[in-house]
Amino acid sequence: MPRNVIILATIVTILLGMFRLVLFLILVWVAAIVFIIAYQYNSTRRPKSNFVCLDCATLHQESACPKCGSRLKKIYSQSDKYGI
Repeated sequence: MPRNVIILATIVTILLGMFRLVLFLILVWVAAIVFIIAYQYNSTRRPKSNFVCLDCATLHQESACPKCGSRLKKIYSQSDKYGI
């Protein structure tokens, strides 16, 4: 997502630079940086990967399964396509 914001900001910068709208150039990059900082802050607060218990298939964040108490686990991430 931040990569897309940088690409979009660069394209808008080129378009606004052709018309010499420097104030808008600065505002575009300030908005892009604020969006990237907010995105990074929110992504660190909400973990996207969990553990899945290999005994009972429960998703959890703890070191031991809250349902059966097993410590056998595997990383599960729905968005990154690794793990199960």
